[in-house]
Amino acid sequence: MLYGLPAVGRRWPGGLRSALAFGVPAIAAWVLGFHTEALLVVSGSFAVIYGEGRPYRSRWWVVLTAGGALVASVWLGATAGQMALDLGSTGWAQMIPVTLLSLLALVAVYVIAALRLGPPGAFFFVLVCAVSSYIPGAGVSAAHGAVCAAVGVASALVVSMSGVLWDPRGPEREAVGAAVGAIEKYTSSPTASAADRHAAAARLHAAWAAVYDAGAARSSSRPVLVQRLFDAHRAFAATTAVRADPDRAVDFVSDQLPLARPSVGYRLRRSLHRDSHAMSTAVRVFCAAAAAGGISVALDLSRPDWAILGAVLVLQQGPDRVHGTYRGLQRLGGTLAGVALFSAIYLSPLTGLAVIVVLMVLQFAIEVSVARNYGLAVTFITPLALLMGTLTHPGAVLEDIVVDRIVETTVGVAFAFAALWLLLPGAFRRTLLWSDGRVLTLGAHLLTVLRTEDVAAPTALAVRRDVQFELVGSALAGAEAAHNDRGWTHRVWSQHVEVDRLGYELLAHCWTMPDVGRMDDIEQWQRRLDAVVTEFDASTLG
Repeated sequence: MLYGLPAVGRRWPGGLRSALAFGVPAIAAWVLGFHTEALLVVSGSFAVIYGEGRPYRSRWWVVLTAGGALVASVWLGATAGQMALDLGSTGWAQMIPVTLLSLLALVAVYVIAALRLGPPGAFFFVLVCAVSSYIPGAGVSAAHGAVCAAVGVASALVVSMSGVLWDPRGPEREAVGAAVGAIEKYTSSPTASAADRHAAAARLHAAWAAVYDAGAARSSSRPVLVQRLFDAHRAFAATTAVRADPDRAVDFVSDQLPLARPSVGYRLRRSLHRDSHAMSTAVRVFCAAAAAGGISVALDLSRPDWAILGAVLVLQQGPDRVHGTYRGLQRLGGTLAGVALFSAIYLSPLTGLAVIVVLMVLQFAIEVSVARNYGLAVTFITPLALLMGTLTHPGAVLEDIVVDRIVETTVGVAFAFAALWLLLPGAFRRTLLWSDGRVLTLGAHLLTVLRTEDVAAPTALAVRRDVQFELVGSALAGAEAAHNDRGWTHRVWSQHVEVDRLGYELLAHCWTMPDVGRMDDIEQWQRRLDAVVTEFDASTLG
């Protein structure tokens, strides 16, 4: 975990896009004499990262949405920084940016976790807000900083969409290929594990989201790519049904396309519960960020935002205790390596355009390494953030920068560890039980709908989609619980597996219903569900 470099496929195209999104407008601005603005553009160019891997039909909207949030983060950070500057250098004044950064981290982490958007997460929003809180000290207004960030967003949009010219279907084709490969692994092995089924289901879920985002599943005809994914889905459903009942012969699989992932509103609302993974993650991030920033201010450290960034970077993805601890160690190790790299750059004779080129190389390296090794990515994130900081602290002494960065990162990681191990210590248990309960509740709702509707009716399809979404969440919660407390998880694992098996087999049964689409064995499924619910309730109360 600390030193491995797993294969994750081609990352260099995304790295090149990330570098160009910043480099092109920054070099143009520098040549035209806008030297300060050239570095500020990087704040908006991070938007390109959020569009990676998405179909081009929806990518532009994702980049613009992320870009809008980055521009808002710049404006908010600069406004808070100006307020603190107006109040002087008191501790209360410094708490204004600390409070803003903590609240921003809370909201951003919750939204990204609830929507299950994955990397790069909320970090870059907090990063640009933190850096921008110091630009008023360099004579840059909030509006000026926001405009520069908007230029970076425009560049990110153009660069991100450039691939549509030579491979317009590339992203969805890769998603479908990954799903087909995972399903073939599951269906071809008689001894396939539940983990193989989960992997196939998650890839399948992501692939359908991709083809829907690409508009391919909404066309009147069925494109080859959609048919390939649909055939794999039917094979997955048929195999799951037969393995649930070996005596059953599956001679029919529905020809109805499944629906895409649940809406944004649904995903945000469902996680507004104290036991959801998104909620516990957001609470931990907020508390760790606020505490790290507050302690830094109390100790009169120069950059409390670095402590906040240290905590956010460790906790933002909601890792379990084991992975979170490894991530914290990688954060510390990457910071040490990163400040060494920054020192070499800082002491070099590089100026002007050469610094912009260095920032481009760092952005490329971050995008290439972030999916392979977190510590390696931090090695490049650290000098990038420090070079951005030189804009607001010109002439700063290198020794002070290095010492402050290491000390405050250590403070942030320490509070991240405290949040992981001490704050909400039973959250992973409640999350697993809540997730399994969601599967059972929606399973019961599906049976109620199927008493009066065909399995392919719009209402039934929507509930089937939601059951699938909850099953993926249940699998993630199970993995987190296993890493946090293997002993407790072992005691509830058989119950968790029964919930999981019931959900997948019910969905598979819906896929393999005869053409009339009406279930004639609902009572049998109802009895089975009731038995699992009874066992679940008894275990929960116990």
